[in-house]
Amino acid sequence: MKENEILEMQRLIDEGVRLAQVRLWQRAGVEHQPLVVYRGGKILEMVPEVEDDVTDCYNGDPLAHRKAIVQGS
Repeated sequence: MKENEILEMQRLIDEGVRLAQVRLWQRAGVEHQPLVVYRGGKILEMVPEVEDDVTDCYNGDPLAHRKAIVQGS
């Protein structure tokens, strides 16, 4: 495989992972279910809030988006 093919494949994998995170975050928010995540050496339980578009910033990472909201409070 060529270098650019490898980079394109990695980009598609990363995009798919981000999309899966967004969908999981949105589904948990609609159903008011908690998500347990491991961030920064800590285990956190979060109940996401339903938002129309969580992909507008933070490269589509809804967990980073939520962390920024919590820290900003």
